Amino acid sequence: MRLSLPPITQSEQEFLFGVYASTRADEMAIVPWSDEQKTAFVKSQFQSQHQHYLSEYPNGNFQIIRFENNNIGRLYTCELENEIRIIDLTVLPEFRGKGVGTQLIKEILNTAEKPVRIYLESFNQSINLFTRLGFQIIGGEGIHQLWECTLSVIKCEKIRSLRK
Repeated sequence: MRLSLPPITQSEQEFLFGVYASTRADEMAIVPWSDEQKTAFVKSQFQSQHQHYLSEYPNGNFQIIRFENNNIGRLYTCELENEIRIIDLTVLPEFRGKGVGTQLIKEILNTAEKPVRIYLESFNQSINLFTRLGFQIIGGEGIHQLWECTLSVIKCEKIRSLRK
């Protein structure tokens, strides 16, 4: 699958909002609010999250996931002093389960020279993917768990990819 990762621009804010909203759709389906209230709530949550990511990770790579000239998700990463942090990896629902996340995570692991970490909510559907790729829980705060793939796992993945 040929994916590209152009940096986000201001013109993609509506698309990025749609990606974020897709992660809240199940939750919004059960609240007794009007469509306008749901949209306003999700938009405020998106804006808060987006500003938090930009301020918390000023040196981050904030990218659109593109497949065949179609925007299909977002990938936010940042190289920190002792780790590579996957800040966010979200693919639109119609592209989930097609190997996009696997490909992107493997690419990150294949170039990493430090442990790779991500926070996942304990009910996140992608936990199986991260487990399969060698990530383990190393900490947590409430429903948020910090997952890590260590250098030994990363080196094994690099060796496996060279053999293919």
